[in-house]
Amino acid sequence: MTVILATTASALALTLQSAPQQRPQPTPPSADERPAAQRDEIVVTGARSDVVASTDRLSFNVADDLNVQNGTLADALRAAPGVDVDMEGRVSLRGDPGVTIMIDGRPSAALNGEARGDALQSMSAGQIKRLEIITNPSAAMSPEGSGGVINLVTKPVRQGARYGTVKAAAGQVGRRTGAANGSLSGKKLTLTGDLSYRRFRGEADATTERERTDLATGTAVRARQVTDDETSMKMRSARLGTEYYISPKSKLTGDFSYRGGSQGTEPVVRSISNLPGATFDRMAKTNISLHSLGGRTSWRRTLPGRGHELAVDLDVDETRQRRRIDGLTEFAPAQASFEEIATDVERTSVHGRVDYKRPFGKDGSLNLGYDRDLAMSDFDFRAVRGPSLDALAPVPSLTNRFDFGQTVHAVYATYQIDLGRWEAQIGLRAEQVELDIDQQTDAVRIQRNYFRAYPTVHLDYELSAADKLRTSYSRRIQRPSAQDLNPYTIYNDPLNLRRGNPFLRPEVTDSFEASWQRRKGGTFYSLSAFFRTSRDGVTDVVQDIGNNVFLNTRANLANGERVGVEVVAGGRMAKKLTYNASGGFLWNQIDPRQAGVSQRRSGTTGTARASLTWQPSAENLVQLNGNFSGPQLIAQGYRRSGGQINVGYRRKIDERLSLTFTGQNIFDTMRQETVIDTPLLRDRIRQQGAGPILHFGLTWSLGGQAGRKRTEPAFDFDQSASAPPG
Repeated sequence: MTVILATTASALALTLQSAPQQRPQPTPPSADERPAAQRDEIVVTGARSDVVASTDRLSFNVADDLNVQNGTLADALRAAPGVDVDMEGRVSLRGDPGVTIMIDGRPSAALNGEARGDALQSMSAGQIKRLEIITNPSAAMSPEGSGGVINLVTKPVRQGARYGTVKAAAGQVGRRTGAANGSLSGKKLTLTGDLSYRRFRGEADATTERERTDLATGTAVRARQVTDDETSMKMRSARLGTEYYISPKSKLTGDFSYRGGSQGTEPVVRSISNLPGATFDRMAKTNISLHSLGGRTSWRRTLPGRGHELAVDLDVDETRQRRRIDGLTEFAPAQASFEEIATDVERTSVHGRVDYKRPFGKDGSLNLGYDRDLAMSDFDFRAVRGPSLDALAPVPSLTNRFDFGQTVHAVYATYQIDLGRWEAQIGLRAEQVELDIDQQTDAVRIQRNYFRAYPTVHLDYELSAADKLRTSYSRRIQRPSAQDLNPYTIYNDPLNLRRGNPFLRPEVTDSFEASWQRRKGGTFYSLSAFFRTSRDGVTDVVQDIGNNVFLNTRANLANGERVGVEVVAGGRMAKKLTYNASGGFLWNQIDPRQAGVSQRRSGTTGTARASLTWQPSAENLVQLNGNFSGPQLIAQGYRRSGGQINVGYRRKIDERLSLTFTGQNIFDTMRQETVIDTPLLRDRIRQQGAGPILHFGLTWSLGGQAGRKRTEPAFDFDQSASAPPG
């Protein structure tokens, strides 16, 4: 963090000196600024979601999606093909839950840890411009994420811009959002900043129906658990960024961010069973507080020769989360039990990167680099329980200290060559991982080191000016999280416990993909086929440990296979009506290694998304979009999320002031069902969300950027090309 602050201070100090009159030389034009014949990317301009296609990714513009700009990061992800975000914030891409989420091409600790679901459902998406879906990244990117990478690209700042935007929206039951952002750009220095606040209140309910076979008697034990939950949440964030041109060929950037907030839930649980010990009423209050600080600094140097440059990056994130549960459980055959459970988690992430790119031969380019990623987590669990608030005593089985540390050293190389109609890129990444698991309470310490290599191949062939074929292969990995590895048993309620597994291995996936892409006029079409095979996959496993108590743990699977196709289309249906649509079909098979826990399962599923944007006049914009996801296969059953319909309307009062209305899940169709079906256990969990979410908002713009025509850059954060941010 000190490095980040020093970088920002240095940039500010340099601007106080007398700046030379000569303006820095402009950087080479982006792909959208070059003539079409000189571009490799395919760009389709639409009113709602422009599509940019490149060798390893598809990019979707969400800057004009009203529900995204007034919503959360989870809403933004739901707008992308193949992406599903369930009601608990779990993200999957083409049916694979192993997804890495980045911001501006760089890792984010908040969006890849155990609290990712909470962050996605609370962080504002107002500054997100595009979503890049990268299913087979090059070797210059980390292989973390078996399903691929989703890169959230924020809105860039134009040189010489001086502007500000203020947004405010209000919804039912006290829901509020507010945001402000601005930029001040001069000849050499650019300052940017943004603030956001989000307040949410809602109600949700869940029903769990459980049936198991008692091994001792052979009789069926049934239980039905109903939960009514009231939730309130307040989140706030702030960011300050600087960009300074040390010289026309050297740029220094710094970024400092803060995110904090609180969440309170009051679940009321009623459990009824033919087993007396599983019949109870439970009331609880859960309070969670979160504080996160992040800092980034980057230095970019353009060297002699086209495409010859050096980049150095450093990112630091520190997060602290506290959770406290005050509960009262009243059992049918016994006296009441009071409890207080507290959990403190501290996470630190440090990522450094050196990237070098240079021309190689007449038509080739070489990219070399080194990455170092350090992740540390400290967990502190404490609990007391007793028959009254005056007689609480520590519970040894619920008191625990756990430390986790992981360091990844990586070197990579990619070589790209353009042979006219053919273009090829090959790459190799080598990683050495050092893992330290220290469960202090039980004196369990495990240290492991392992080495892995990850090859990548990308081939493009230009059929015509409008059509292109693309094929690719990459090896990916999904490492278990700190909580997955923690062998401590966590108490959820009297019937449900959770425990990690310190002996989990990372999942390894080999991914193959082929696609046809066409641009013709204002339309874009893409048809992709993919095949993925994985081993040592990590998934949830539910086990009966007696007395109707169930333990949810994690285990490696022997293997899994996914085969599917995906279609993306976008363009203009009429002069004032544009559309974007996508759909996918997937066959999935899971073959668990642990005999007796589950059996081989396979199934098919599909996803569909569509959006219509109608602009009858310059002042009015109307949007209708929806998404649907079919069942998702899990080791012992499946999970079904359903879909939702959203609407949006924007009324432009003048060039600076506009009014908006958004309605999410307007027909209250967003539900979730999880089914566990094994010879000894049958579970069915039904969840329903907070219902329709309506917002009325106002946006006020001021400064030099208001009313200016937007241009679409190419990929701002293509690490395989070492492109500098911004």
